[in-house]
This record gives sequence, structure tokens and C-alpha cells, in this order.
Amino acid sequence: MFFRESIQRQPARLVLFEALVLVGLIGWVDHVTGWELNCFMLYAAPIILVAWKTGRRLGFVFAFLCAATDWVADAGGNPYQTHWGFMLAVAGECFYLSVLVVAVTAVKGRRELDRMRIESLERAQSLERQILRTSEREQQRIGRDLHDSLGPQLAAIRYAATLLANKLRQHGRAEAVQAEHLCELTGAAGLLARDLARGISPVQMDGAGLALALNELAGTTSRLTGIPVSFYDMGGILVENPESAMHLYRIAQEAVNNAAKHGAPRKITIVLSKIQDSLRLTVADDGKGMDSPPDGTRGMGLNSMKYRARLLGGELTIDSNPGEGTIVSCDIPNAANRTALPAS
Repeated sequence: MFFRESIQRQPARLVLFEALVLVGLIGWVDHVTGWELNCFMLYAAPIILVAWKTGRRLGFVFAFLCAATDWVADAGGNPYQTHWGFMLAVAGECFYLSVLVVAVTAVKGRRELDRMRIESLERAQSLERQILRTSEREQQRIGRDLHDSLGPQLAAIRYAATLLANKLRQHGRAEAVQAEHLCELTGAAGLLARDLARGISPVQMDGAGLALALNELAGTTSRLTGIPVSFYDMGGILVENPESAMHLYRIAQEAVNNAAKHGAPRKITIVLSKIQDSLRLTVADDGKGMDSPPDGTRGMGLNSMKYRARLLGGELTIDSNPGEGTIVSCDIPNAANRTALPAS
């Protein structure tokens, strides 16, 4: 690692100069020591330097230069009886040094490809995190608008309709019944807007906020779907990191929605617990289960849950069999409860 980094930092001309000096030094040692001490393997060092820094072309040039230097160094003291034998030996050395150039550049190319893939993956993950956070901020904005703008307007409309119904009733008008019905519809719309606002933008996610939000999710889902949804907090668990709490809440929300829409369950259970050094969120239902990998919108929801779990350094598992319901579990390390997630 240190070798690669030092080579990458140096200019190409400096590396070439260092390689030339190294070739000369090895050639001098080869000449002084004679044929008995073969310095052929030492020529690999300057070739690796040049091939790694500049590529194959200059690598082959240095392979030929090293072979020529070895020829000159041992020309007068080799044991070969003919010049052809010595030339063939040097040609063989030149071939092996050329193979070394190919090998070094292949390794470098593979490392560069791996580096590019890692960088591309990191950019994709960073973009996904940014998209997720932007989506979360937009949902929170919509939730606040529902709660702060639409909610008060519906309340005002209900109040006006109530006054109108009272006046109509005092005058014995038959339209009073319709006005009262309008009051009921407006009240239901206000309650729905509040439920939507709480679902899109739950309570503040700090400390015990996750447990409160999950309890609210259970109550809201029960009221809207008619399916009993229960929440159990096993031990008063506190999640200090608001972003981690929000990811866990979205996982639970998606799992509950999937169960209610597709599972036809009689009941749904949400459990927040500690398992050794991990925090576990479980959503279980007794519905019809799944007999094949989901696709379409539901598959996108499951992919979103898995991605959120990976962001927390955890793992999402789905245990489901036809007719036996579905259990969605998310285990995350306790460190994710306290440490902020990496910035995009």
C-alpha cells in the first residue's frame, strides 16, 4: 500500500530517473559479482516501477533495457561456449521480463477497475442517501402543511357548519339535517388529515420518540383499517439518534401497510426489543403470508426497508409462508442508536 501511494505521488519523470539509476546500479553489481551470482531477478524492481507508473509501452522499453544491461554485464564472463547460446539465454530473460510487464499492468488495471467500481458504488449510495433524505424532508413538509394549514381550515369549516346547523334547527328548517351531516363529514376529514399528518411526519424522533411514534402508528392503523394493531416496547428502549429512529419508524410503517393491504391479517403486532448488543424491530401478522418474492409497488417497499436497514448497519429478514403470516425483523447494532449516519 505504501509503495503504491509513494509511486502515485511522484512525477513520471522522477520515477523514470529512479528506474534508470536502479538499472545502472544492478548492472554494475551484476558485472562485479560475475556469473556465479545471478542478479537477473533484481531487474524486476525497475521494471515494476516503470510499468506501474507509466504503463506497458515504457515497461517493455525497460524490459529490453534490463535484458541488454544483463547481456553487457555478463558478456565477458558467462559459461556459454557460443555467442548464440548466450544470446538465446538473454532473449529468454527479455521474454520473462516482458511477461512481468504484462502481469504488472494487468494487476494495476484490475486495481483501477476495482477502485472505479468502489467509487461508483459509493457515489450511488451517497445519491441514494441524499434522495432518501430529500424525500424525508418533503414528507415532513407535507405533514406540517396538513397539520398546520389543512387541519385548522377543516376545523374552521366544521365550526361554521355547526353554527349553520344550529341556526337552521332553531328556525325548524329541514336543511339542518344536511348541515349536521356536513359537520360530521368535516370532522371525519379533519381526523383523517391529522392521521395522515402523523403518518407522514411522526412525533419528534429523539429519546422515547420512536416508541411514541410506533404506538401512534398502531392506533392510527387500527382506526383506519379496522385491523387490531398492538405495539409492545420491551424495556423502555431509547433511540438517541433521530435519523436512526426515523428509519426504524419507516420500516415499521411499510411493514404494517404491507400486512394490512396484502396479508388480510386478523391482527398485527409491533415489537421493539433488545437482543444482546442489538436493537430489534419486529412486525408480525397472522395473514395469508407470501409464497413468492414480491414485485411491483410492494417489492419497492421491501427494497426500501432493506436499504434503510443497511444504512443503519443492520439486517432485514422476512420470514413468511403461505397461510402462516409474515414476520419482518430488523436488527441494528446499538451503536447506530447513538452515532449519526454518514453524511451524503
